[in-house]
Amino acid sequence: MKFKIWLAPLRNTRGAVSSIPLMFFVMVASVFLYLGIDVYGYISQQQKLTIASNELLEVIKAENGFDTVNREQFDRLLQKTGIDPAKVTLTATPKRVDRGDPVTVEASMVYECIGLKPLGKTVKLPIRVQANGLAHTFFR
Repeated sequence: MKFKIWLAPLRNTRGAVSSIPLMFFVMVASVFLYLGIDVYGYISQQQKLTIASNELLEVIKAENGFDTVNREQFDRLLQKTGIDPAKVTLTATPKRVDRGDPVTVEASMVYECIGLKPLGKTVKLPIRVQANGLAHTFFR
């Protein structure tokens, strides 16, 4: 009974299901499915970048600043999560801040949506993550 309600828009006047509306429905449904996958991918990439930025912030808070060794650690962490480090732009507070001074980490990348490729469109969405904290070590 309920299955007949779903096929009602696809039936012609004789009651048979024609193939053209069915193919159109499948195309529209697949585009929405691809868009749903893109939304999931965007959220997943943003969470991975947030986790990596928070981990880097903890290191920066302990070392009172950012240097090239920290960037290498960040790149290795990104590779483990499946993100290409070359696509990530990173800025952070440089070394030698005093205890209690603010330190920040800002990471950004571009996520390319593929859900509209069947229609000839590509959408690029920016992902920006910022983490803030205070330096821990006291320098004399």
